[in-house]
Formats: sequence, structure tokens, C-alpha cells
Amino acid sequence: MTAPNPAHLQNLVVNGFDTHYTRYFLLHIAQDGAARQFVRKLLDGGWVVNAENSRNQALTLLQHQRCPVGIGFTFAGLQAMGLPTRYLRLFQSRAIAFAEGAAPRASHRLADTGPSAVAQWEPAFQPSAAHLFLTLHADEPAVLDQCSAALQAMAGQAFAPEGWAQPFDGAHLGHNKKSRREHFGFLDGITNPLIDGLHHHTRGHADLKVTQKLQPPGEFLLGYGNSDGYNRWLIASESAEVRQFFANGSFSAFRKMAQDTVAFDAFVHSQASSALPAETVRAKLLGRWHDGQVITPEQSTPPTGPTPRTRAGLNDFDFSADPQGLGCPFGAHIRRMNPRADPVVPVRKRPLIRRGIPYTTPNERGLLGLFFCASLEDQFEHLLAEWGNKNPFGVPNPSTAKDPIVGNHEDGGGVFDIPSVTGPNPQLRGFTPFVTTKGTLYSFFPSLPTLGILADEISTK
Repeated sequence: MTAPNPAHLQNLVVNGFDTHYTRYFLLHIAQDGAARQFVRKLLDGGWVVNAENSRNQALTLLQHQRCPVGIGFTFAGLQAMGLPTRYLRLFQSRAIAFAEGAAPRASHRLADTGPSAVAQWEPAFQPSAAHLFLTLHADEPAVLDQCSAALQAMAGQAFAPEGWAQPFDGAHLGHNKKSRREHFGFLDGITNPLIDGLHHHTRGHADLKVTQKLQPPGEFLLGYGNSDGYNRWLIASESAEVRQFFANGSFSAFRKMAQDTVAFDAFVHSQASSALPAETVRAKLLGRWHDGQVITPEQSTPPTGPTPRTRAGLNDFDFSADPQGLGCPFGAHIRRMNPRADPVVPVRKRPLIRRGIPYTTPNERGLLGLFFCASLEDQFEHLLAEWGNKNPFGVPNPSTAKDPIVGNHEDGGGVFDIPSVTGPNPQLRGFTPFVTTKGTLYSFFPSLPTLGILADEISTK
């Protein structure tokens, strides 16, 4: 297959929307015909922004008091839309996690046990509750409210009313897009992978020391080879009509995670000492200083020089210069989740596109995480189950702790080892759960042509 055509791709997957507010609806289809008409109206009205000249498309919508949207379907949702069996069987054989849904896999593939167990998940995330996943993006809450009302009116009786009444609202903490933080206080939204054929190496920053690697489109879009040269969705034996349906789609994992900021801050201060100040403890857990710069082996205190102004500048590094974890420990969050050129990590890096946004309610604060990939099993689930909740990389490495930020620490947490030249290595103990899963939803985000096929009732021949 040739390079992806940006006009066929949902922009939420490829570039995201850099707005201050996001609203997510998890809708249950009540009338399949009305649901198809709703999708057709979204397409005809230009609500679903594609990845070609996406910024101008989004601005035009917002100028007309409309929000750009993204749209995905659960496996149950595709069944409710009347997708023919031959398509459903391909999902069941080639995208097992999507077809099964997150709930039955949560305990063994997502480390969701104890307070994060499926039985504790919010009702919207329970099996088969959600069919259609609708995302809205705006810079003003009033615009978001107006668009929500307009879309609900447009949908008519297509969906059960409780989905409209109970959306998930996210809002960035502060309006400075270059210094957004999440509730633990870390700089947010620093990095995302670049896709070959859709992005450039440096996005206009040719002076960077470490050129960011372009990822093969098959890591995120169906129908292309991944970094191993493998294309699970080649499906050459199928008809052109079937291949077109899957081509350029992407799988998503929507994950609501409550953050216990009181427990996290208490842990950081309990581990601090004169030799390891609280700010350094926080940085070692994440792998970055408060200003977003990665910890390097020669740093024991925060850097005093100027902070890079761009996300590209903050990502101008890899771990090849820190093979012993003397700067960024092997167990640190960013080294687990994005090992880059780490010499102790296998070649397969399993990248994810991240579209997270914080949420705040009167009784809770946390993150609405949205992740895109071509394989939920090999990428999203592998990162959580293997890289996030098992021993970290690194040889030798006495650490037994899970990911210090998002790991499930209900069993006591283990030991987080901080390599040191002078020794003995500082070791952090006494982890408690800082993040609790409130629910996870797996969706398929089709290409725009495939959305048109679904809207017009796919042929059953």
C-alpha cells in the first residue's frame, strides 16, 4: 500500500486537536438506522475533520460555533450497526482484544485488580454498554455545550439518552499550551510519535541533536507494515471492498484514571532526604525534571540553564548516553513507556499515540487517557502488562517496583532502585496505588471513507 492519504484519516488519530476542552460521549445505539443517519450528517456537515489541512478545518468549524469531532465504534457497536459477519470475523481473528473488549481482559492484560477491578468500573465502561465513542473539542465550555446540544438534536432517537446526560469532560490545567501540567504536577503532552508519510523528522527544528525517528504507519494505521515489517491487515485474500473497510483505521483505548495526588505527594516527601531532595525524587520517578528536561547522568540537581521552548527541544534525547540508568533510572515512567534508543530494550518499541487530558470533579481528579495504535494486544496491553507492571529493563537491576506513576501498587509496591556512581544506590519503598482505573473502552476509529460505508449501510453480499 502507498503512503497514507491524510484526507482519509481522522485528524484526532494523526494530529489531535490542541484545544483547551474535550468532551467524550459513550453512546448506546437504540436505533441502527437513525445511528447511520447521524454518522452521515456528521460527515456531510464536516464535523469529522480529516488530517489534511486540519488546523484550518477545525478553525472554520469553531468559527461557526461547531466543534471538530472524532468517532469510533466498539465491537458491540459495529454489531449494532449491522456490520456483516465476514467483517466481524476478521476483527475476531486479527484484533482479539478489540473484539473481546477491555473488561474481560482487564485483570490479566491491564493489571486492573483490587480498586481498579472491572466490578468497580463506572457503568458506562461495563461490557456492551457503549457502542459509539464520540469526542468533541473546543476552546470554550459554552461552545462545547452548544455543540453537544446540537449533536444530540441531530441524533434524534439514535442513542439511549443516558449517554448524552453523562459525558466525560476533560480540561487542561491552565491555558498556556506550552506549560500544561497534569494533576501530579508533571509537564503534560510533551511527546508523540511521528508517522512516516504524514509527519517530518523534526517538524521545523532542523538543529536538533537527536532526530526523532519516523514510525512506520503500520504502528498506528491498519493496512501498512509496522517496524518489524509485519502487516496483520494485508488480507490479500479478501476482496477490495473488504480491504477498503479496514484500511487506514486505528484502534483506541479510552481509559479513565483517578489520581491520588495526596498519596503521591506524601510518598515523595516521605522518601526525600538531604541527599535526595523531594524534587529529585519526583524527577527520578518520572524521568524528567519539573521543566520537562530529561535527567542526565551528570545531574543530581535540577538544571539551571534555559529550558527548551518547544516539545521537540524537550525530546531532543535518547537513552544511548545513559546505559546504566545513572540519570533516568530503568524503572522511571518515561523509560518504561518510551525506551527510545535504550541499549537494553528489544528492537520492538511498541509506540502509542497519546491524547490524554486531565479531568476534575468535586470529589475526584485524574486523567482521561486516549491511546491509538494498530494492535491493542501488542502495543497498549503489552505496555501496561509487561513494561508497566513487571520488573523494569536494565542489567543488573535490583528494582522490583512497577511503573512508579501508573503501576498497580496494591501488593506493596516493591523496590525502586536509583543507580548511583558513588553508591550505595538509593532505594525507594512503600509505594501505594497512586492511580485507580475507573474504566477502559476499546474502539475502532474508521477512516472517513469507511465511516461513509457505515453511514450508508454496508452491503451484506
